[in-house]
Amino acid sequence: MTRHARWRAALRSPVVKLGLSAVLLAALFTVTDIRTLRAALATADWRWLVVAMGLNLTSQVASSGRWWLLTRAVGFTASFGRVVTCYFSGMYLNLFGPGTVAGDVGRALFLAAGHRRALALTTVVAHRAIGLVALVWICALGVLLSRALPLPPGVRWLAALAVPATLLAWLAGPRVAVRLLPLTHHWRLLIERDLAPFWRDRRLLVVSLALALVVHVLQISAQATVARALGLAVPWAYFWVLVPLLNVGSTLPLSWSGIGLREAAYWYALSQLGVSEGASVAVGLLCSVMILLTGLTGLPFFVLLRWERTR
Repeated sequence: MTRHARWRAALRSPVVKLGLSAVLLAALFTVTDIRTLRAALATADWRWLVVAMGLNLTSQVASSGRWWLLTRAVGFTASFGRVVTCYFSGMYLNLFGPGTVAGDVGRALFLAAGHRRALALTTVVAHRAIGLVALVWICALGVLLSRALPLPPGVRWLAALAVPATLLAWLAGPRVAVRLLPLTHHWRLLIERDLAPFWRDRRLLVVSLALALVVHVLQISAQATVARALGLAVPWAYFWVLVPLLNVGSTLPLSWSGIGLREAAYWYALSQLGVSEGASVAVGLLCSVMILLTGLTGLPFFVLLRWERTR
């Protein structure tokens, strides 16, 4: 096995991800007053935490509905309930694989059920891509609306260009790719024939993008509600910038479900507002617990699919 292959295998290992998260948390705890952290956790209002959990779960149901629309656009006939089952099963698998790769591949395989696996995977990729566009738009809006964020002027200019740039890339990118590929190339045939609804059907794109925005607003609101449960008055624009960046970071194989990265990000960002380090880390810890519990809700769906397969 080459050195590059060994590194890739290491990054895919859940043990390595757990280790990286543990190291990040240990380093964070060394610079945080544990007493203030415990005090913040002890004063958390569980009612607001329940609301946050509900918002996060609702966002996942809405996200699975968005994926259902994309699957139907390319010919899959699975019911909404079936797609929700596949989606939540993949959400459970994401707790163990590198980034979101395991969950995405699992969703595609569950949806395909042995047929048209490549096409099923393209629906997952399109779902991710549209979601990423929505994240970019929300983050850009947060940057533009909040004058309190300590950002260089150039960042605000980039934020202003985010919407037209992503629209141009999504609508023009496939057309450019088609022109550059040979007539009989399998990728050209895939883009022109199977994936055409993803870049030609404007109604599908508008609805899917609108649902993606709803999903991310719900997830942002969930994490802002966690801060509310701790009695913190944090401007929402901070969450509109921070949560999208954390969502992107959690897809990388650098930690287990973003644990460690999330706490460090809140520790840094909220301390800029004068929030105590203990309370800042508490927000990150509670958000991580919420996200892990949301992932675990996919276990019954995963068990159901496994039972169907063995039967």
